[in-house]
Amino acid sequence: MKKIILAVIMLSICSSGPILANRILLVPSGQTLTTGQVRAEAALSSGNDEGKYIWLATGLAQVEINWLRFNKPSGESDNEYGAQWNFLPETSFNPGVGFGVQDIAGESDAGVTGYVVATKHLPTSMTGKFVNDLSATVGVAAGGIEGPFFGFEAHFPLKFFAQGEYDTHFFNAAVGWQPISLFRLKAYTLRGEGYFGAELVPIQF
Repeated sequence: MKKIILAVIMLSICSSGPILANRILLVPSGQTLTTGQVRAEAALSSGNDEGKYIWLATGLAQVEINWLRFNKPSGESDNEYGAQWNFLPETSFNPGVGFGVQDIAGESDAGVTGYVVATKHLPTSMTGKFVNDLSATVGVAAGGIEGPFFGFEAHFPLKFFAQGEYDTHFFNAAVGWQPISLFRLKAYTLRGEGYFGAELVPIQF
């Protein structure tokens, strides 16, 4: 019943418009999208030998609700429902800062985790034409997952990009190509395993 209620809340918010994907890969970022934005992502393993990940997020004003589902090869699944408040939007002077909770229902192995996180876009003047855009994220978590986490996202010429993070236990990474503005193809290493997938970047309605 608890899963059904949470799913209905997610769907009702999605249908009203907003969404935001606050995660880099598995760790949150300080970027919270706003009303009228939608983002989704899926990562699959070859032959489903290592399972698959599904991400969904939606936001309203300065608050977002997000969902991460991990389907295990055994057929079992972990669902992490989370929420994040955009305490401070990013400007040219300060990073974007958010406070949030992951796995509110306590269904994953880690359990309920609170965190604070900040993300800032950095100048790329010293990288010449090699890096078009670069953002860095740092944060600290407490509860089910404890300790510092960090990550980055870099955009390169010809619409290629890379993401990396440390989630207090693993180093995760992804590389990809964005053929159109709303869609990205990606190859991942998540918790030591390889995946491939795609992402619908935040869409404004």
